[in-house]
Amino acid sequence: MSDFTFFLISVIISFLGLIISLILYFGQAIPSLSSKLLAGLIISLVLTSIGNVIPYTELNLTYPNTFKIYSWAPFCIGPFAYLYVKSVLHQSVRLPRKELLLFLPSILYMLNRIPFYLLSNFEKRQFILSTFEDNSLYILEPEGLLPIQWAPIMRFLSLITLSIMTIWELNRYRDKIYNLKVISENNKEIYRFHWVITSILFTGVITAIIGVLFQLKYEIQATRVILISIWIEILVISIYLFTQPKILYGLTGWIQIKNPTRTLNEADEKEEQEEEEEISHVSIHKGRDILLTLNNHFENQNPYTKIGYTITDLSNEVNIPMYLISAVINQELGKNFSEFINDARFSYLKKMKDSDPHFDNYSIEYIGNSVGFASRTSFIAAVRKRTGMLPKEYLSQL
Repeated sequence: MSDFTFFLISVIISFLGLIISLILYFGQAIPSLSSKLLAGLIISLVLTSIGNVIPYTELNLTYPNTFKIYSWAPFCIGPFAYLYVKSVLHQSVRLPRKELLLFLPSILYMLNRIPFYLLSNFEKRQFILSTFEDNSLYILEPEGLLPIQWAPIMRFLSLITLSIMTIWELNRYRDKIYNLKVISENNKEIYRFHWVITSILFTGVITAIIGVLFQLKYEIQATRVILISIWIEILVISIYLFTQPKILYGLTGWIQIKNPTRTLNEADEKEEQEEEEEISHVSIHKGRDILLTLNNHFENQNPYTKIGYTITDLSNEVNIPMYLISAVINQELGKNFSEFINDARFSYLKKMKDSDPHFDNYSIEYIGNSVGFASRTSFIAAVRKRTGMLPKEYLSQL
């Protein structure tokens, strides 16, 4: 494969990863903590991929300050992967501040590069040219504050340690995923997804270490093998999210409590309540209170019949933070907010037909507007998605 082809493939896959990460972060009304962390993981992979093909171009020589400017990103792959898996398994809604320390190596690494950035542009270009002649200089990174080869060693140790920590978390939660009273196929699918991406990541780290050692000893170019493992990780995550989007809703049921409970209704009333200020997840008591508040509000006020009704509106009406509402809906019902609202609208639709003697005389557009859909088109689309039928056929069967 030519250098240009290899560069082009890297750009295409990296662009795909960038789009996916942007959707994860900005494409949801309330992106969950796990969605943000998964977006961070993908961005770190994308930057690592693009950064490693930059030497195939003249960019570093034209703009010498770009040399290894991406190098903090590999230090973030491990923390983002670990925190993503952990946040899903623990059903976290907040990231404890102490876990931000996992990103400290990336900051230290960038401080390590200060001597290089203090060089003149001429001196930077001379060093970059020397890495073309002796590839070990590129790998061992003697241009920083740390002694030669300590930067790559620190990078690999960080990745291996966090990969092992991720595997430990997955093993620890296996029984909770597979031994619930009612097994959730979605939970099992999420668990398998975590194992797949963790296995690819761990294999990629081992491959990178072996490749670097071979490159140093036998001058065998290993960059392509390392990049291919990164591409596989990006593609696997992207394919999973396209084919199994409910992965983003997180685990259903209250897995994080000591005795796994499938639903709030099955929860033990005597379960010891935790202090909300000190935890990063929604306790089962808080979850029960939130869901009860939402159901009572919907039953008494029918707010979802307002056109353009959003989670922000609901949050303001019940005085509960949006991220908590979203977390409870995802966790207890396995739905997103849009699905939750549409369920309420379709329930109200049946009540409307049963209670209004003139219902059959109303137009499709009027009926749709009455239950909260902005237009005839959106109502038809919602009915077809839910039932596979057109509104007229569906309404006749209510």
